[in-house]
Amino acid sequence: MRIRVTTRKVVITAVVVTAFLVLTGFALISTSTTAFCGLCHNMKASVDALERSAHAGVNCEQCHSKPGPFFFLTAKMEALQEPVKQISGNYEEPILGVVQNASCRRCHTDEQLFPTISRGGINVNHKHLIEAGYQCVTCHSTVAHLAAVPQGSRTYPTMDQCLVCHNNHYTAADGTVAYSRCDLCHIKPAEGRAPANHVANWLRIHGSAGILSTCTACHPPVEGASPPPGGWTSMQDCTGCHRGVLMPHPEAWLHVHGAASLKKGEQSCALCHETKTYCVGCHRVPLPHPANFVATHPTVAKNDAATCLTCHKVDNCNACHQAHRKGSPPAHELLTGQTAGNGT
Repeated sequence: MRIRVTTRKVVITAVVVTAFLVLTGFALISTSTTAFCGLCHNMKASVDALERSAHAGVNCEQCHSKPGPFFFLTAKMEALQEPVKQISGNYEEPILGVVQNASCRRCHTDEQLFPTISRGGINVNHKHLIEAGYQCVTCHSTVAHLAAVPQGSRTYPTMDQCLVCHNNHYTAADGTVAYSRCDLCHIKPAEGRAPANHVANWLRIHGSAGILSTCTACHPPVEGASPPPGGWTSMQDCTGCHRGVLMPHPEAWLHVHGAASLKKGEQSCALCHETKTYCVGCHRVPLPHPANFVATHPTVAKNDAATCLTCHKVDNCNACHQAHRKGSPPAHELLTGQTAGNGT
């Protein structure tokens, strides 16, 4: 079949193609604006916050897609499913966006980031952070959407973030040690000022809420002491305050903590535990056992025999009962199948 090419057909084709390209370009540009994204009701808070932030006027796609036409078009293809999700309500909340360093560095160039920046009495140099592979949002996830960022996803450039590396232990690929000297960052250190996470009950919660490797940045293990070969270990770091008790507790602690408590004193346990109520959660009997416990323990065993097995094996009972009394201890007739693997 022979197709006849005429001037009229060429003109019509050119008009159609041009119109398609113009409409496509208009659609791509208009769907990248904050106004378009704000049409979805669950994005309104994020868009309103953006307009009040230092990133006001920056289009959504500039942050939420990688640089380059291929990634721009890929992001648009992925976004085609968003209207369907909005209409059907089939989307997760809170909505979390992804921002990669390549997007931030569209605007924030090496010339801006690599020199040392001074703000509020603190020097910051981003060069080594970028080279180490840190993501900008690790410290700056709220710079665009402020409080609209969900609580668990908000990050700030706090001292805790810095101490992840600047703890006198971390060594970069070139052999440089990230020291925790105050004057590395603080132009005028605030004497005695505690980090923001040191809340009123910090002494009680620091073991679980703190990062052990960062404690020695401000708390040397022993005043004036030199670190051992290989640096301080987490256990050595903590024993100065914990009255010599190994911290974190070693793996076999459940089996040896009783002897350690007798040696160090109950006050060593009371630094972290409410000993009047904490111990009975497992033991449920007076510890150390009172002097008359041998005579009275059958009553305890009959009422709650499993309590004894927290620390003892049935073999411990038999060591006395088989030697001084015929037959098995009556209380342990209830413990069939519980004699193995309990206690020490």
